[in-house]
Amino acid sequence: MLVDKAAEGIITERKYIRKEEEAKELANMLKEKKNQGIEEVWEYCAYIYSLESFLYKTLNATMRLVGDKDHEHVWRSKVRTLGPFCLLLWDDPFNTKAKTGMIIYRGATLNDEQIAKYKEMAKDSSMYGSFQASTSCSRN
Repeated sequence: MLVDKAAEGIITERKYIRKEEEAKELANMLKEKKNQGIEEVWEYCAYIYSLESFLYKTLNATMRLVGDKDHEHVWRSKVRTLGPFCLLLWDDPFNTKAKTGMIIYRGATLNDEQIAKYKEMAKDSSMYGSFQASTSCSRN
């Protein structure tokens, strides 16, 4: 059921960005795995997220707004559509123990306000913050 909700959310998001064929393809790929085990579903979610697609761009842009009071309505509006996919992606069945000390890079487009907030945070060692977006990497 969660896989179906995730696929429906991907298809719904296509309306806002005019990527209908791409959304249908991603949703169909995910639906093909719905009767598989959680490990295979998670692996496929990670694969779909790592593709150069509207999905990772939309998720990252939305998650960067988490904690920003001026844009709270924006990210909250995406919970219904993107939430199920995010839950599937977050629920990694292979790693039950959190890993720390890892650095993974992927390019990000930040606006001037986001850059300024980060610069202020970096000046004060007692402040803690992060970019509220998942990142993915590939072995190229």
